[in-house]
Order: sequence, then C-alpha cells, then structure tokens
Amino acid sequence: MHGFPGIAPAFIGADTKIQRQVRYWAATALLYSLGVAALWSEVWLGETSVRPAAWLTACIAGGVFLFYGLIRSSKRLALLPSQLTVCQGDFAIICTVAGYAISGSIRGATLTILLVVLVFCAFTLEAKKSYRMSIFAIVLLGVTMIWMVNTDSARFNPWLEMIHFFLATTMLVVVAYLTGELSRLRARLKAQKTELADALIRNQVLATRDELTLLANRRHMSEILANEELRQLAPGHPVCIAMIDLDWFKQINDTHGHAAGDAVLRMFALQAQVVLRTVDVLARWGGEEFLLFLPDTDLNAARLVLERLKAHISALCFPEIASGLHVPFSAGLIA
Repeated sequence: MHGFPGIAPAFIGADTKIQRQVRYWAATALLYSLGVAALWSEVWLGETSVRPAAWLTACIAGGVFLFYGLIRSSKRLALLPSQLTVCQGDFAIICTVAGYAISGSIRGATLTILLVVLVFCAFTLEAKKSYRMSIFAIVLLGVTMIWMVNTDSARFNPWLEMIHFFLATTMLVVVAYLTGELSRLRARLKAQKTELADALIRNQVLATRDELTLLANRRHMSEILANEELRQLAPGHPVCIAMIDLDWFKQINDTHGHAAGDAVLRMFALQAQVVLRTVDVLARWGGEEFLLFLPDTDLNAARLVLERLKAHISALCFPEIASGLHVPFSAGLIA
C-alpha cells in the first residue's frame, strides 16, 4: 500500500484519513515506549518502585491499544478526529503527570513530554481546545505537585517542585499560544482553499456559459461540435444542428432599449430549455443567434423538436416590455 511499504493493509486500513491518524498513533506509541523505557531504567537504578511503574506501564499499554481500536472503528462509531485527539491528549497528559509523580531524580525531564503532546494536538485541534488542554495540564500538574509535597516532603522539595511548576507552566503557555496561532492559520488556509475552489468552479462555469443567458457559449459549443465530428466516424449516430435567429430583435433594442433586449434573450433561453430534451444543447452563438445541437436525432425528429419549440416561444408575451409583444424566431436545420 502507498506510504506504508511492508505494513499489512489490514493494520492501517484503506481510508486515507484513518491512515493519517494511524501514523500519529504510531508516533505516540513510540514516544510512550521511550518514556516507559526511561521509567524502567529508574526502576533498575533503584530510584522508582516496581509496583507503580508496573501499574503505569499497564495503563499506558492498555490505552495505546484502546486508541488504536477506536481509530480503526472511528467511522463506525461516528468519532471525529478532533474527539479522538482530545481523548488521546488528555490521556497522555495524565500518564505524563503520573510518570512525573513516581519518577526519581530525572522526573523534571518528563515534563517536556507535555510540550510534545500539545504540539501533536496542534495539527488537528482548534485554538480553544488547545488552550483547554494546556489549562488541564497545568492544573493537573499543580495539584499533583501539592499532593507530592504534602505526602512526602522529605523526598519532594517544595522549592524544587515550585521551580518545575513555574518552568512547565511557562513553556505550556508559550506552546499553547503558538499552537493556537497555528490553529488559526490553518483555519484561514482552509477558508482560502475553499474560496479558491469556489472561484475555480465559477471560472469554469464562465468559461463554458454565456453570462447573460447562462446557456452554453460559442466556445463550449465549438468543443461539443469538434467532439461530435470525431464521434461521427462511427456509423449509427444521426445528428442535427439548427441555427435559430430571433425575429425583429434589433427593433426591440432600438425601440425599448438594450435592457429589454437582454430580458427577451434571457426569457428565450429559459423557456427554450423547458421544451427541449435533456440531451439537447442550446448555445448562444452571438447576439440574437442561437445554435441548437440535437444528438442522436434524424431530420424528421429534429423538425418536430423545432416546431414544438417555435410554437412555445411564439406564444410567449412580454407585457413588461410592451403590450402584445411576441418574439418568434426563424431557424435553419441541417443533418
């Protein structure tokens, strides 16, 4: 599978979003492994008791496998990536603070893991959730340090714990601010990406549609005709093309103004599509001229389509322009 050579597809899944979450999960699992290895090195040196180290190791292992299962089942359980990230972040903070509480002389180094947790979360969380997680880490760390000093003041020096708390809080606040800025930047980039995608769609529409009537424009119709010319190399595909010209259109412009003429063109385009088949393509060829493309249609069937269209258009009235105004058309048809 792409991006995961040698790894079984059953482990990473086929969904690209889940694959990305599994990558993050694998990175956090590696960090947990390094942290557990450091913890047991302290056990080997006699600075940490075996029992709490074993309990924490078991909790970490259980949590790691639980989150893997939740990630792989996230679609079925309707879990959003942000929800999983918050849960994994809170779990990592709790494990890190617990590791700090049971560690020996190197426990101050474990606080750097809190920064790594926030940086990981910065890629998926909104600014508010990053701030909440930072506050949770600071409060949990402060409460844990107070409990440590009160239960074993001989082992935990109050001044040293205060220094650790001050340094950790300062770093967490700075990282939280940076992750918040990153989150806002990501949101702006996402909004700009959406705007660019919308602009691209609008440009594509403008490239193929007449701005006034919203019909296919001359350029798009030319492409259709070129493609149809290639298709005609195969027999059995009759095609008819009709050139339509609105009668007395110049007189409407001269008498009632160009706004009235534009209204007539828009009305013709709208009403013509009511009558025409879905496979037919009507394009504004220029001015009051329109080109009608009738695929898979012989000459007799095309005449019937034009007669039906002519009857419908001739019956239209334009009272907002002039009383009794009708706009018939003339058409030429070729097969």
